[in-house]
Amino acid sequence: MSDEAQLLATNWNDLKYFLALARHGRLTRAARVLDASRVTVGNRIRVLESALDVQLFVQTGDGFKLTHVGMGLLRHAENLERNLRLGLEGIEAPGARSRVRIGVTEGLGDNYLSRRIAAWVPDSGIDIDFISLPKSTTVTSREADISITLEQPTGEFVIRRLLTAYTLGVYASHDYLARHAAIRHRSQLIDHGWIGYIDNRLFTGELRYHYEIAPQLNFVFQSTTIGAQKEAALAGVGLSILPDYMAAHEPRLARVLTDDLRFVRHYWISTNRDLHRFDAVNRSWHFIVDRVNRDQGLLYSDA
Repeated sequence: MSDEAQLLATNWNDLKYFLALARHGRLTRAARVLDASRVTVGNRIRVLESALDVQLFVQTGDGFKLTHVGMGLLRHAENLERNLRLGLEGIEAPGARSRVRIGVTEGLGDNYLSRRIAAWVPDSGIDIDFISLPKSTTVTSREADISITLEQPTGEFVIRRLLTAYTLGVYASHDYLARHAAIRHRSQLIDHGWIGYIDNRLFTGELRYHYEIAPQLNFVFQSTTIGAQKEAALAGVGLSILPDYMAAHEPRLARVLTDDLRFVRHYWISTNRDLHRFDAVNRSWHFIVDRVNRDQGLLYSDA
């Protein structure tokens, strides 16, 4: 088939099904993103492969994987997608509000960023989808237009920068501390019950800060979310490592060993290289960066 005939035989709409399956690896996940059925996704992929006379995916026990040819097409399909999105922004109806998806880990999302974004939205002219989850979102998979993660993002078309360092400390309720002997030395920490993450459900190694205290602690309450861990600490269950921006100004909690026990982690912010050229994404990005810079005293404690 000639190049012109192949181009005419290709339904460009099928490229969106190709991109979704390439990014999500499973028919069900791709269908959910596209608001279609998994049968439709599978059919459109087969039609595309037939039109191009190539195999784009192989099905494995872990889902659909791109073939070498499929990987080559992915690069060009993403270029088409980027150019289309830029073109659509240019013809947006006057007065229409842009929508930006912001993905952030639930600790920072629920306990710091959500209320600040919400206060900014009314005057911004931008609608926000705020995705706050106990996992990382990525801009490369199109889960978000702007993503804030604990690990440095990677990707060929990704703009990234360090958003902020933040500190964590060991906290407990006043009731818990009143029921136990005073903690004066770091070595005493292993004698207490602990609150923390479920180790095999962690989405990043950056959350394994308990290992900096001891390889084995007595965990009496574990959860996939930092919010649940804070609630357990408030209930007097045990000691918990919490971000200072969550716990330092909570009157029902007290910090333990303030002079020599502190953990430092980092948040990274990222967006797609071309999405960063969208005015709404650009303004949302700069609002987050500027606000975080103003709030360094809250996020990073020297105590």
